[in-house]
Amino acid sequence: MQIIPSVLTSSFTDFERQVHRMEILFPFIQIDVMDGKFVPNTSFSEIEKVNSIDTTLQFELHLMVDDPVAELRKWQPIDKVFRVLFPAEAKDSRRTISFIRKEGWEIGMVLNPETPLSMIEKFLPSLNVVQFMTVHPGRQGSPFLPEVEDKIRAFTLLKNRPLCAVDGAVNKQTIRGLAEIGVDIVYPGSALCGAKDVKAALKELQEAIAY
Repeated sequence: MQIIPSVLTSSFTDFERQVHRMEILFPFIQIDVMDGKFVPNTSFSEIEKVNSIDTTLQFELHLMVDDPVAELRKWQPIDKVFRVLFPAEAKDSRRTISFIRKEGWEIGMVLNPETPLSMIEKFLPSLNVVQFMTVHPGRQGSPFLPEVEDKIRAFTLLKNRPLCAVDGAVNKQTIRGLAEIGVDIVYPGSALCGAKDVKAALKELQEAIAY
């Protein structure tokens, strides 16, 4: 199982701080991108400053926005983006997939807790990752929704499926159960970004799935 930190912040200063905290231990981070419409909160707006950060990290974008293509145009100049995940509920998925593919980025779709897997079945051959939200998106620290596990389990049993990812309340209490049902990638948010000692927090997560 791959562990990728999920960074959710409205402050560019805090984002840069988290980048430098995470780069010592991880090759990637996921950036939560929020527009204040698809979810109530907004993320930092100084996207043009991201290239100025001296880091070894690569970035995955988790879009929580109504119009993914409009948002991605803002990220086109950013050098270290390698993958984009966008919500199944957003408009014009085919156009979004085409845009991401032309940029050479990996493609993922995200399912909110209530969204059925059937909504994205026709897109699966185009996807590298399917991410399941186990909280309602847009706010770190929300409780884990165990009812999503049945949907995740059904997905992991599919043949020739994309990678299975989970975001939302991933911590030392929930990560083992996710590993047991076949999840490939998890995105801890507050469990890592809110930790005083990131290395110790990562070790706890690794130990929880090691036996």
